[in-house]
Amino acid sequence: MLFLVIVGVHVPIVIKRYRVHVDYIILRLRSRSRGVMRTRYSQSCQFDAFVSYAEEDYRLACLFYRVLHHRGLKISLPDKDFLPGLSKVEQMLQCIDDSQKVVFIVTEKFLENGWNSYTVQFVVTHAFHNNRERSIIVVIKDDIPIERMPRDLKFIWWSIVNIRWPKCVENMDAFWDQITAELLHNT
Repeated sequence: MLFLVIVGVHVPIVIKRYRVHVDYIILRLRSRSRGVMRTRYSQSCQFDAFVSYAEEDYRLACLFYRVLHHRGLKISLPDKDFLPGLSKVEQMLQCIDDSQKVVFIVTEKFLENGWNSYTVQFVVTHAFHNNRERSIIVVIKDDIPIERMPRDLKFIWWSIVNIRWPKCVENMDAFWDQITAELLHNT
């Protein structure tokens, strides 16, 4: 009886602590049961990058999309590629699977939003599960120090690319060149 009580208390705690990992495994199993099989990333990616951002930064994400699309890159945005009525998490997993890299546009609003924290955890889990640690790019805006980054990003800071959004308009061309080069660089 004591064993059942201990298990009954600890299982919910473990599930809550590792919720993102449990969600990820469930989504993978659900995809397999539907017959959705993944192929090798380098040959099958529909997008060069999936971009994650705070809803309040939609205009910034649209600028990001326009400039990179103009440079010949295929960019996936949730607002552009997610279909209404379907699970946001499943669609996010599909877009990440269909993308070579994942870009986080980190702003003050991004850090305040709980969904973005979940997205970071999900992407990090996905990256390590698929040996794609070097597929994450973090674009930092608003002079945010590294100490304020989401915990999961700080844990893998050594393996990601981080680029600061320039303060001066004169530096924007170099910024776009750097982003483009990183997205075209195979991991």
